[in-house]
Amino acid sequence: MEERKYSKSVIVLFLLLVFGFTAVTFVWPERSFSENENRVLASAPEFTWKKLFEGKFMSEYETYITDQFFLRDEWIQLKTMTELALNKQDINGVYIGKDGYLIERHEDSEIDMEMLQKSMDYLVQFIERYTKRLGADHVKVMLVPTASEVLLEKLPPFAEGFDQNGMIDSIYGRLPEGTAIDVRDVLKEHAEEYIYYKTDHHWTTLGAFYAYQAYAEAMGFEVPALEDVTFEEVSDEFLGTVFSKLNLELSKDSMHTITLPNTPTDIKMTVDMAETFDSLYNDEYLSQKDKYSYYLDGNHALAEISSNSDGKGTLLIIKDSYSHCFAPMTLGEYEKVYLVDFRYFNMPLSQFIAQYRVTDILVLYNAVTFATDTHTGAFLR
Repeated sequence: MEERKYSKSVIVLFLLLVFGFTAVTFVWPERSFSENENRVLASAPEFTWKKLFEGKFMSEYETYITDQFFLRDEWIQLKTMTELALNKQDINGVYIGKDGYLIERHEDSEIDMEMLQKSMDYLVQFIERYTKRLGADHVKVMLVPTASEVLLEKLPPFAEGFDQNGMIDSIYGRLPEGTAIDVRDVLKEHAEEYIYYKTDHHWTTLGAFYAYQAYAEAMGFEVPALEDVTFEEVSDEFLGTVFSKLNLELSKDSMHTITLPNTPTDIKMTVDMAETFDSLYNDEYLSQKDKYSYYLDGNHALAEISSNSDGKGTLLIIKDSYSHCFAPMTLGEYEKVYLVDFRYFNMPLSQFIAQYRVTDILVLYNAVTFATDTHTGAFLR
């Protein structure tokens, strides 16, 4: 009898918790944006009978409840602390690495292999076309592995995931000779240095610098030595996107700018053909959660950079956000640098290249972003 009473009490308590917190969620003020996760949160779905019968309403409703759940960030933190106490080293898609590193896990299930094959074909066709027009010396591809492929000594022994190296090998093996810039060995040589953030999915300015050395060598530019460049710390309070998956502070990151010997002093940056800055950096973001947007003012369809550089020609970088701390290093070699993000860019790429008299092209993505990008058809527009 006592056991039955205990079981009933547990069930009642469980139901009260579930339905109680759900009820509170409905009266709790709805949030439109999560600064911690740096993303728009789902709003209440509109009910229609059609959506109900198709199963879309319940799917949207589940997403809404998950996003708007009462004290969502605090529950994520509690879940993380509980799993850490159980000595778990893989929590919510994040490996708990050595030396305070939180390293994002990437699974095969995240990759639409059919779409990836199309993306690879689009890229190869694009590079072949512009190699014929501009020459292999002026067209380059740099696919950058994420931390899980480079910081192997920081990972738990069981760590595995999407084969970025296999994908990069497959793409590079199809590109015209001289167009691939392989930075994997370079990054692995410096794996014990601060080349990836501990709480974010991006590489650091130092990691980007080592890749720029490879780019400069491939382009025939003077390769800057580490001792000849200046790094300036702009923040030591950065908690990035990987931190947001756990909402538990194990470490903080520092962010830096870099000055090369040929870095120009007078710089203008225009984003989306609208707003112009006298700098490549927006200090306002340093007081916000999304500190990485300090570089190049974050994500835009198009950024145009001009300066008092002695460089010649026009560089087009087709990119993801790994380019944001890389692009400033290229300014000394070009009259103008353009950055295009296919997620927001609508102008036909061929028209842009012709209209703006592009002389050099660099395709720069981290490998996982390229593998999951659904906008790569823009290569052929």
